[in-house]
Amino acid sequence: MTGTGQDTEQDTGQTAGHKPDRVAETSLAKAIRLLPIVAERNESGVTLSAVARKANLTTATARRLLQGLVDGGLLSFDPYSKIYTLGIGIFNLAGAPGSPRQFDPVRMELRPALNEIATVTGETTFLSVPFNDEALCIDASGDTYALCANTLRVGARRPLGVGAGSAAILAALPEKQCDRLIAASSDTFSRYGELNAAEVRRMVQHWREHRWLINGSIIIPDVGAIAVAVFDQTGQLRAAISVAALKSHLGPKHRKEIVAVMKRAIERVGFKT
Repeated sequence: MTGTGQDTEQDTGQTAGHKPDRVAETSLAKAIRLLPIVAERNESGVTLSAVARKANLTTATARRLLQGLVDGGLLSFDPYSKIYTLGIGIFNLAGAPGSPRQFDPVRMELRPALNEIATVTGETTFLSVPFNDEALCIDASGDTYALCANTLRVGARRPLGVGAGSAAILAALPEKQCDRLIAASSDTFSRYGELNAAEVRRMVQHWREHRWLINGSIIIPDVGAIAVAVFDQTGQLRAAISVAALKSHLGPKHRKEIVAVMKRAIERVGFKT
């Protein structure tokens, strides 16, 4: 199995005169498509023919790709029952440092608040957690494709200060630590649209005064976000929740309404802002 070459066989069953999108897939992309097919039937396992049918591939191609995944430890194959299941390698990767799975407890606790905020505001909502000197997005609610392909995605890691949620986490850190990180990241900020250290300091100061902040289309044109830091009942910083929206949706009055919705939803699940 190669990750750069392209399969020439017509796995979609189309004639040579038709060129569906799948024909241009690399072998690696095709193999990755097989993982969720196996995962959804992992409890009982799945056969080669079932995988091939679900993926719309020939059995020969499916067998070759599955064998590559088995060789890599991502799948397991029982030669007697002819059944494929997820391999131990998948679970090792899921538990790797920085994996969103290690944050499942806080994600599950805040998921109802995330959904409530997205439903009430009608905007896209993200949950990020502090991870070293970065913010890791571990969950989202709402239509994450409605804004822009470059908005935050689950699993994305951003330097602290880059984006509203990340800036809220930064602002909630002890003041000396926050200032040190801003100073050390000045060059990094310049890689993200029109962001700079002065703008990050402005967001941090706004959070210190109001307990919420706004990223006003600094990174992505016409897309802004409002964020709050989330603390548990002991006062420990646990996460940040941000609401991303078109700039036209974030007028001064609506900003306050969004913040009120966020605070109520967060408090309802036992956290503080």
